[in-house]
Amino acid sequence: MLNPFQTQEAIILNVRQQTPGIKSFRFKLKSGKDLGYVPGQFFVFSLPGFGESVFVPTEVQYTKNIYDIAVQKVGNVTEQFHKLKTGDTFGIRGPYGNGFDMKKITNRSILLVAGGLGIVPLRSLLSYLTKRYCRTFPHSIQLFYGARSYKNIIFRSEIPAWKKCLKLEVTLSDPYPDTAKGWRSHAGLVTTLFKKVDVLKDGVAILCGPPVMFNAVIPKLVALGYKDDDIYLSMERRMECAGLGTCQHCAIGPYYVCKDGPVFTYAQLKDVNQY
Repeated sequence: MLNPFQTQEAIILNVRQQTPGIKSFRFKLKSGKDLGYVPGQFFVFSLPGFGESVFVPTEVQYTKNIYDIAVQKVGNVTEQFHKLKTGDTFGIRGPYGNGFDMKKITNRSILLVAGGLGIVPLRSLLSYLTKRYCRTFPHSIQLFYGARSYKNIIFRSEIPAWKKCLKLEVTLSDPYPDTAKGWRSHAGLVTTLFKKVDVLKDGVAILCGPPVMFNAVIPKLVALGYKDDDIYLSMERRMECAGLGTCQHCAIGPYYVCKDGPVFTYAQLKDVNQY
C-alpha cells in the first residue's frame, strides 16, 4: 500500500527575493523526474522538524523538470523556508486536488483575474500557456493583475515576457510614491479595470484572490455574459491533511478544497455562498 505522506527529495537551485515578504525558490527533484501535475493542482513541501506547507509549483520556461515556488513568510515553516539557500533540500509530495480542464480552456479565449497573492497559483497556468502557446495561441488571453504597490508586484521580472504572449493590465491600489520611473499601471483595485479596459468576452474567466475579490468580480463577469460554468475559481484555503480530506479545515459546503478543488466553477459554489 502506498504511503500518502511519502515525500521525494528536492534540491534548491536558486533563491530570489520577489517582494519584501516573498521569496521564490527554483528547484528540481534529486531523481531528475518530472513532477507530473496539471496546472491548478498543488503540492505539499516539508522541512523535517518544522512541518509542512502547501504550495503551487510552476515549470520554468525553456527548461525541463525545473520548477519554481513562491513562499510568503507568514509562519514557522515558511520562516524556515526563507532561510534555505542554493544546495539545500526539502521534501515534496503530491500532486493533489483537481486542476484546470486544459482541453476546455485551451479551446477558448481566457480572462485571468489575480488579486495580490492570487497571481502565485495562476502563475502555474500562465507558465503552461506561455511555454506552449506564446504567439501561437488560437484565441485571446487577457490578464488583470492587482497588487498593493509597485514593490508588492510578484514576478515583476517576468512581466515583459508575459506581455509578449497576452494582454496584461496591472493596477496598484497604492501607486504612489514608490512607482518606478517608466513603469505604467492603473490606479485602484483590480475591479476598477472592468471600467477602464475593454474586457475580453465570450471565453472562460479564471479568478484567484481573496474572497472579497470574488464577490466583486463575479457579478461583473455575469453582466458581461459569462456563464456560471465558464467562471473558474482557484481557491486559497487552509489544507492541513493536503489532499486526503480528513482534517476538514478546507470544507466549503459539501466540498473539500484539497480533494474537490482547488479549482471550482462558479456553478459549483454559487449556492454554497462561501469563498
